[in-house]
Amino acid sequence: MKWRGASVHVAVLVTIVTAASAKRALTFPGSVRWGYANCATCHYNVAGGGVLTPYGRQLSRELLSTKGGEREAEFAYGAQLPKWLALGGDVEYLTTSSGSGRGLRLVQADFEGAASYGRWLAVATAGRGSKISDPMGNDWISRRHYVQTIVTPTLSVRAGRFFPNYGVWNGDSSVAVRRRLGWDQETYNVEGNWITDRVNVALAGILDGTGESRNDRGVSASAGVFFAGKRKVWLSFLSRGGPGRHQRAGGISGVFGIGRRAYLLTQADLQQIQDDTVSPAVAHDLLVNSCFARETVKGLYVLLIDEVVRRDLGETAEVSHSYGLGLRWFPRPHFEMQVRWRKQDVAMGSPDYLDGFSGFIHFYP
Repeated sequence: MKWRGASVHVAVLVTIVTAASAKRALTFPGSVRWGYANCATCHYNVAGGGVLTPYGRQLSRELLSTKGGEREAEFAYGAQLPKWLALGGDVEYLTTSSGSGRGLRLVQADFEGAASYGRWLAVATAGRGSKISDPMGNDWISRRHYVQTIVTPTLSVRAGRFFPNYGVWNGDSSVAVRRRLGWDQETYNVEGNWITDRVNVALAGILDGTGESRNDRGVSASAGVFFAGKRKVWLSFLSRGGPGRHQRAGGISGVFGIGRRAYLLTQADLQQIQDDTVSPAVAHDLLVNSCFARETVKGLYVLLIDEVVRRDLGETAEVSHSYGLGLRWFPRPHFEMQVRWRKQDVAMGSPDYLDGFSGFIHFYP
């Protein structure tokens, strides 16, 4: 199949790489191949990312890292904390060779805490973020803050600022699919999560947006099933908008373990955007996002990546396409590194941030 003379790789390859402006701590959905179907196994955040549970810290040493001492994965390399308190954070720098954000920039420098009392949990971050005009980040922000309560062993409810459960979330909000769907900044929500060993369901009410979507209101939902010991598939739905603009989206996502050394992430979404300020007022998008990862030696992964965004499925459709290779390495607990080469399809007019080399180093205390 050809789109404007360029080959479209139908989801062989979901971008786990960080491009121009990732917004939160990285997650690792590839853990599904070890039988871990839910993010809540390792993170206090049920959607993944952020401060790790004690169990998650030990898994980072035993399964992810190339090497690591017995207590090396603990907060501050073994600091003693009260049982009700968990601390963490993220410091990440990114360098890119092309695009408007090329050069070295601070992605995030956040401190995060999770405090529990009975069935209640409070999570908050404080730190610095950056933007193209301020690559080293001078503004203090709190990306994520919410309160959660455990209603039953399988049902929890939380309210605050966070990303609702939608699609494959590996910590990279800068890929074209995430950006086109509008998941590049956290929103203010109330969300319920029902999580079992095999099934998870999430329903969120979006109360207020941030950034350019500050007046957004709407709903988000997802439902997934874990099967065959190392595979998970789920459906997602989104409907939100503000004055003069409304967005609806739905799609299917999957994480497939391939043996104990490889996995495939994939996501495909259809989206409708109604914007009264442009012509035509209604546009339909097809978004496909994929990544195949193979562990070579413990902690070192080779990535094959591919991403397609087809804007407006009518006769004047615009297509953005990129493909490439990457290396992702977890040398020891607390550290993650990545280099990636990604090639844009010039004939399709892909954005410049889809082209060239990039690399990042990520440290969590």
